[in-house]
Amino acid sequence: MKKRWIDQFTLQGPEAGSEGGAGGGAGGAGGAAGTADPAPGGGEGDGEGDDLSRVKHALQREREANREKERRVGALEAQLRELSTTNPEAVWAAEARAKEEQARRELIEQQAQIKEQQIEEKYSSQLVGLRSELDTERTARQRELVRQQAEKAFIGAKGSTVVSEIDRSTPFDSVWGRFGDHFKLENGSLVVVDANGSPEIDPDTGRRFEPVKWLGRLQSDPVWGRNFEPAMGSGGGARTGRDGRVVSGKDLMSMPVSAAIAEAF
Repeated sequence: MKKRWIDQFTLQGPEAGSEGGAGGGAGGAGGAAGTADPAPGGGEGDGEGDDLSRVKHALQREREANREKERRVGALEAQLRELSTTNPEAVWAAEARAKEEQARRELIEQQAQIKEQQIEEKYSSQLVGLRSELDTERTARQRELVRQQAEKAFIGAKGSTVVSEIDRSTPFDSVWGRFGDHFKLENGSLVVVDANGSPEIDPDTGRRFEPVKWLGRLQSDPVWGRNFEPAMGSGGGARTGRDGRVVSGKDLMSMPVSAAIAEAF
């Protein structure tokens, strides 16, 4: 507080060319007048009178400037004495108000930071939820593409395409539910993988299993074979019915015509 009062009443020296400068100039003029040769003719008295007047005028202005400085210094000292001795409560009150204002600003800033943090946490959690939903949807779409490719391979392996009249399910639904984890897309192509997710190798070729061939192995299985079209006219005449039962019969193509006629009648 004292510093602000001092700054308000900072003493400033006389400007350049003012009282001090005028005095110096006047002194120099006086010295010059004392050493200069009197001008020829009868005007000597008039020149000396002008120099003296200038010196007196400069001295008068300097004395007035000094009195103004003393007046300002006195007023400042009186105000400082009054502030420090007669009214200390005003200083304390001003300091208390400044502290209260500072505490209020800090509280407002703290509340703003808390609010900003709450908003960030809210939208951050929403963003995490949206990302999770997008990932789930992306995984489901990718899996559906794998399923479609696997169903094409199943049909290529002579898989049955009949549709249940009860729940509209197909034989591929059963195969996919049991063996779907063995298929995935790699660079847009369907590949067969083992339990570790590595490509499964065909022991006959030493290369990756073809999906159609891998599914075709199920056709000869007594349980999963019922999901494929019945194989007829080959081997000893055995074929798989749509209900999964193996129907035994004779190979008519390998029988003589007379024997086939006799067998028929």
